[in-house]
Amino acid sequence: MTQPLLEITLLAYDEANAVDVFGPLQVFASANELLEAQPNHLAKPRYRTRLISLQATPEVKLATQTQVLCDGVLADLAASIPDTLIIVGGTPAISLAQDSNLIQSLQKLLPSVRRVASVCSGAFILAATGVLNGRRATTHWNRYAEFRARFPEVQLDIDALFTHDGKYYCSAGVTTGIDLSLQLVQDDCGQRLALETARQMVAFYHRPGGQNQFNSPITGSCELQHPALRKAQNYIHQHLDQTLEVTALADLAAMSVRNFSRQFTAETGLAPSRYIAQVRLNQARWLLETSELAIPTIAQRCGFQSSDILRRKFLQVLKVAPADYRKRFSVYTKELADES
Repeated sequence: MTQPLLEITLLAYDEANAVDVFGPLQVFASANELLEAQPNHLAKPRYRTRLISLQATPEVKLATQTQVLCDGVLADLAASIPDTLIIVGGTPAISLAQDSNLIQSLQKLLPSVRRVASVCSGAFILAATGVLNGRRATTHWNRYAEFRARFPEVQLDIDALFTHDGKYYCSAGVTTGIDLSLQLVQDDCGQRLALETARQMVAFYHRPGGQNQFNSPITGSCELQHPALRKAQNYIHQHLDQTLEVTALADLAAMSVRNFSRQFTAETGLAPSRYIAQVRLNQARWLLETSELAIPTIAQRCGFQSSDILRRKFLQVLKVAPADYRKRFSVYTKELADES
């Protein structure tokens, strides 16, 4: 007996990210092609996709300035509830999340939808409906602080490429909409079809590492305003290869350890020891990207006692080994990237 088509509806708007739209659409199209090639494809679930505009008219202009004619507008979904709803990302998602009429319309619609997902900053729109409160979610790493400030009740996982909590899925940024969509195919049709779909698209089935590896290694190194704290901060950055004790840093700032730790944490958002650990890791990432130094030398210069400790730290925080990180981000030669 033939199973009904699973309708996947994507919600788009002017200046939405084009990859957020076409990446997921291609996943479901490729899955359909593979299903149709199977002898027993009539017994398998298949997909029908629709692109719906969040604006008054069905025409949207994506961030690539590509003019797209959608299949309808949001109001049309009241008469045709999709199986799965995906809210795509884009710069306007931040302001759309404050559109009360849009949010109220989604709040009426979402309870009837079996599965709901967001791509990248589309998580702001989804979170504004309240359905992510108390749930695990993610969004683009560059929007992490803003998202956490606006939606403190959401359990934000900044390193996840995508999250799944109940019927709600969220993906991190842009191309991770493909990762999420492959997971939806796996949920519907099994691991084998998801893997074959990834191969067909020449995409990762399970991408190595988390999204923290794509965060700029110089993020969070802003100069502190307090002169005494800035003096200690500069010392940290200039002496990473040395033991950096909080007591010595407090002496340098002419403060008690307690007062130094309190003020330093207030300005940086991190306790001194955690700040030092973050700076060491960031510097190691920077050297892996921009230098030809051997990994043991980088470990020593950044204050790691051995390259093995550096490797463990990378795996713990970035979910990727230093050598693999270099392969992805080094500006130098393939021979250097192949260093192990």
